[in-house]
Amino acid sequence: MADKRIEYMCTYCGKKEIRNTSMGRPLPGKCPRKPGNKPHTWTVNRHLN
Repeated sequence: MADKRIEYMCTYCGKKEIRNTSMGRPLPGKCPRKPGNKPHTWTVNRHLN
């Protein structure tokens, strides 16, 4: 059985990352659209099978 995956998207810059459900959210990193060196804000964009 294949692992289920989740596509996360940053609400500020639109960057997308696909990860397995067991891996959790991506690391925050640095969002280029936010002022200063602030992190990405990850939300679930869609569930993939």
